[in-house]
Amino acid sequence: METPAITLEPVRPDDMPAYVQRMQDSFTQAAREAFPDFPEVIPPERDIQQSLDAPGAEALQVVCNGEFVGGAIVSGDDTDKLLDFLFIDTACQDGHFGYATWCALEARYPDARHWELVTPYHEKRNIHFYVNRCGFAITEYFNDRHPDPHFPQEEAGDYPGEDGGLFKFEKVIARD
Repeated sequence: METPAITLEPVRPDDMPAYVQRMQDSFTQAAREAFPDFPEVIPPERDIQQSLDAPGAEALQVVCNGEFVGGAIVSGDDTDKLLDFLFIDTACQDGHFGYATWCALEARYPDARHWELVTPYHEKRNIHFYVNRCGFAITEYFNDRHPDPHFPQEEAGDYPGEDGGLFKFEKVIARD
């Protein structure tokens, strides 16, 4: 399938409640595919708000043919970026929107030299996407014995019956 033409647009304040709901629907569905009895809605609004409050944070809608198909929250400065969240709406998954979104993010932030993100260890689809499609490398594994230093008060994930592991991914972009 051909990569779809998408644009990234800042989330308008009036669209924020629906944006948060779409993000939670996407992440919660993925968690329930791995853990059918998963009881929570994720990410919690406090985590989303924490990302929105980070220095340099920007909430973006992924738009294709005038329709919202996903979103991302990116923070950081011009050269160091943190991809806090990237989601594709559940009805739009498998349409190559993820890769198109990643390409659009790189184009939106042309001065970024370093990208970082985390994803749960059980999300094989995400791991494949970030490593094999987007060129990230796994650089750390956060778990109960090695917690994420950015979130020392929390466990590294909230998945039932699991150690809550998260992989840290990094991508370094060499620019002339």
